[in-house]
Amino acid sequence: SLITEAAESQADVSIYLPPSADFKLSSQISCTSTIKVTVASSGEGATLDGQGETGLFYLSGGCSLTLRGLTLVNGRAGSGGVVYANGAGDVEIIDSVVRDCWASGEGGVVYAKDSGAVSIISSTVSGCS
Repeated sequence: SLITEAAESQADVSIYLPPSADFKLSSQISCTSTIKVTVASSGEGATLDGQGETGLFYLSGGCSLTLRGLTLVNGRAGSGGVVYANGAGDVEIIDSVVRDCWASGEGGVVYAKDSGAVSIISSTVSGCS
């Protein structure tokens, strides 16, 4: 994947998703290196859908994540319905919609342990627990 290749070369990566695109995830998107990953869309935004079966992102190893202009839905995990961060960098969710995410343990939206700052800015969060 693009994130794996960026991690191997220690390069930050920005991923632009086309507006109205709908990505159904069957597993978490992982980043385990000290890079910064930005996933963004514009207009009405792209959708990342965990389909009620998986969390959306898994971060460790100092990886930082910015999610901008996205719709993040149906994330399900033991901890961190949208983002699970353990030993990660900063997590930012900006200008996004987060809905219907769930964790059986901690962090319906974001679970962050031994990680950087977590910021949810100009975003709407609903139906998450």
